[in-house]
Amino acid sequence: MTFLAPGFLFAAFGVATAVAALHFIVTRQPRAGILPTARFVPDLPATATARATQPSDLLLMLLRVLIVLGAGTALAGPVLKPSRLANARVILVDVSRAVRDTAGLRDSALSVYRDGDAVILFDSSARQVGGSARDSLSELAPSTRKGNLSGALIAAMRTGSGLRERADSLQLIVVSPLASEEMDAATDSIRMLWPGNARLVRLVASPDTAVPSSERFASSAVASDPLHVTVSLARRMNPAGALIVRGAPSVTDLLAASREGRASIVWPATGRPRGALRRAKRDTIGGVVADTAIVIAGFEREWKFGGDSLRGAQVVARWIDGEPAVVEWPAGGGCIRSVAVPVIAAGDLVIRDDFVRFVVAISGECAGRATDPMTPAAIASLAGKGGMVSREAFRPDDVRSTLAPWLFAFAIAAALAELFVRRRSHAAKGAALPSPAASGLTS
Repeated sequence: MTFLAPGFLFAAFGVATAVAALHFIVTRQPRAGILPTARFVPDLPATATARATQPSDLLLMLLRVLIVLGAGTALAGPVLKPSRLANARVILVDVSRAVRDTAGLRDSALSVYRDGDAVILFDSSARQVGGSARDSLSELAPSTRKGNLSGALIAAMRTGSGLRERADSLQLIVVSPLASEEMDAATDSIRMLWPGNARLVRLVASPDTAVPSSERFASSAVASDPLHVTVSLARRMNPAGALIVRGAPSVTDLLAASREGRASIVWPATGRPRGALRRAKRDTIGGVVADTAIVIAGFEREWKFGGDSLRGAQVVARWIDGEPAVVEWPAGGGCIRSVAVPVIAAGDLVIRDDFVRFVVAISGECAGRATDPMTPAAIASLAGKGGMVSREAFRPDDVRSTLAPWLFAFAIAAALAELFVRRRSHAAKGAALPSPAASGLTS
């Protein structure tokens, strides 16, 4: 057993000792003496305080000590300390769009799992599997959301804090295709919070293409089109393979995107975007967001996506009021994206860094497809060095004492019993002590 606040226990022992010491100071009848007159002696029991070699009222003393010790122990927060295993494991299972082989995902996760392991599934968010984890692992299926290793590692740290009382050391296992899109600027820093190594179980991601992504990023925008400048700047950021079509896409464009598994981005310079509806009234919005790219500018909105146009679609970008600005539909091995964001020719919008990053963001891989794999350096950083991490590396999780309410109930019951015994004791003493008149001390 361990105590969450042992100071209360030490204080309770000190108070209990003082209570016991007070019971060695007793009140008794003094020896009788002859007085010249008893006229001014009150008609009350004659008593005096003195020290005794044996405590008085043993039952009362016991009840009072039990009250103090019961309340103090309850405040100290006793927790039954469970027996610890040699080690415990936290398994991060990637169910993001980077996973291509559903059967391989299930087999790999089940092959590393053993009873008692903590399992965390992650894509854009992380959640711990409750109940029978083996049953959940046998029914895994990848989602269409982008993976986020940073969030998964934070969830692993929280789970490790909860496991520190069950094991002397903890191990981290990552089951993932290890796609580069799953890392961000904070991943390395968060990974360092787990000081031990990590066992990496690599899954099969989407097939690599033989053509570099920078060469596959193309646009039908002509030199006089303001977007042509933006596309030229975006190529330097090495975006995923995509084709930006500024007019109505041809059948050849759509078939090429489908065969190559890339995105065909329909972004008309004028006219209705694919799947969009005309607004009842034009309005102006102050910005648009795609992934982490935020563009703040005054966009005039003429078209909107809604109703049947969003059926079976994925939202790639949103206006700052939450309405879809770019949506995607699957097409064979690739996808078609429709953009309802007007390109403002006046001003410097097309050369601004935030707008260039927005174009790169909406030119990413289709939902359900993985980006390039992590670099060897990134994989080595994720794997880490050393062995399993000690339980002392984790902060204790919030622990509540289940015994405290029972101890408080015991202290209350002892207090009620003490009240009853004290009243009976006082009544007995009052009957036993003679009054001055009964002792003959009268004038």
